Amino acid sequence: MGNREHHRTVDRVAAILEAVANSATGLTLTQLAARLDAPVSSVQKLVNGLAAVGYLDEQERHFVLGPAPHVLTVRSGRVPVRSVSHAALASLSAAAGCAALLAVQVGDSAVYVDWAGTDEPFDYALSRSLRSALPRTAAGRVLLASLPEADRRALVAQEPDTRVGVDLLAEAARIRAQGYAVVDSGHAMETMAAVAVPVSEAGRVVAAAALAAPSEVVTARLPELLRTLGEWSSTLDRTSPAPASGP
Repeated sequence: MGNREHHRTVDRVAAILEAVANSATGLTLTQLAARLDAPVSSVQKLVNGLAAVGYLDEQERHFVLGPAPHVLTVRSGRVPVRSVSHAALASLSAAAGCAALLAVQVGDSAVYVDWAGTDEPFDYALSRSLRSALPRTAAGRVLLASLPEADRRALVAQEPDTRVGVDLLAEAARIRAQGYAVVDSGHAMETMAAVAVPVSEAGRVVAAAALAAPSEVVTARLPELLRTLGEWSSTLDRTSPAPASGP
């Protein structure tokens, strides 16, 4: 995973799909070009191709997700996390008295797939910045620590400063030993901090659950937040239903 090279066209296609998925009303061609910092003519070719095969749909000059991504998910029967429903995440937020977040690994990034208990500024910041490099957040560092050694080393090797890579690997070892990560000043809001733990299914880490609050709150309440996360984690349904069969 970590040593695979990016492809410019694939990255642009992925960025288009993510951009429209994160917009409630869809995006115009001009807006998409601005998001990708790319010429309109180049983006238009990609958008037209994606629309032709059902990955995008055009509604009043705004592009939204088409039916194809949903069909692929339904046919495969695969979802990133089966054991954590939104209701479960909301119960964690209520028990902790702060925001609860759920992140999965997508490529070399951590992506928030759900959250509960956020106020409007935090909700807005998250919706605008769902993807972040694994080392930048508590959830991402938990996911990084859970990778197989070869993948973990390959991903850390992307750091230009060797000392940073060495520190990340040392911290990953501590995270595996203690079972959690704490990161101050998250990527979405500089005043926030988070504590995160792994979510496992069938013996494999599939996600990270995090509690986020102002930095001073996380520092003062860390033992309590860890206890809440542990109690919540013990209630999750760890069984993984068989994938849905095709027609």
